[in-house]
Amino acid sequence: MWNGVDNEAGTDRAALTGETSAKEYNPRMKILSVATLLLLAAALQVGAQETLPSPKDENGAKGKDGNCGLLYGKDHSLTFCAPEGWTLNNGIMNDQGIYAVFYPDGSNWQVAKESGTIMYINVVGKTADSTVKAMMEADANDAKRNTPATVVKPGELIKIGDVSAPVMRFAPGGFDRYEAVAYIGEEKVLVMFIISSKNEEIFKKDYPAFVRLVQSYKFLSSNVTIEHK
Repeated sequence: MWNGVDNEAGTDRAALTGETSAKEYNPRMKILSVATLLLLAAALQVGAQETLPSPKDENGAKGKDGNCGLLYGKDHSLTFCAPEGWTLNNGIMNDQGIYAVFYPDGSNWQVAKESGTIMYINVVGKTADSTVKAMMEADANDAKRNTPATVVKPGELIKIGDVSAPVMRFAPGGFDRYEAVAYIGEEKVLVMFIISSKNEEIFKKDYPAFVRLVQSYKFLSSNVTIEHK
């Protein structure tokens, strides 16, 4: 099964580290079966959506048969898949407005956050002066302002089909964490994939999984109409 995530706005990289953020959304979440996903993907092309709920566990985690997701909301619909060995959870961080998070199989969100690696996806709407470059500069400035010791440097581009996503690395970053953000610019939104690890050794070990997550990204449409029933 696929996880359908309705994200009218988003939360930025700061949401999981306790920093304040001006980019807050009020997202909603749907769970979709594979059959419903196919209908929904087709409906997105004509500006309408139909969704039906399907089972999940009490924490919102999906196993090996449900490790892909559809994130959709105002001005965006996109898909992604958790890398092998990782769990996609769209329920555990709903109270912080985060609906697509990842942690290693066999672990859980809290354990991974405290002693390992977590990953998540954020989408923000574009304004007249919004660009990937401007977002990267703003994140770098925010990181240095919040934690002056942070070392910010560009990472290697991540190839996604015919395009490449620039990456910014933050070390040690807020709360002594090692982090990286991959940035993707679309017509009306900016999409960010974030990895955050407890230390540099764990970050290096899990970074290939982050690359695979980013490479699974597919943008479907900027024209989305959500019907509320």
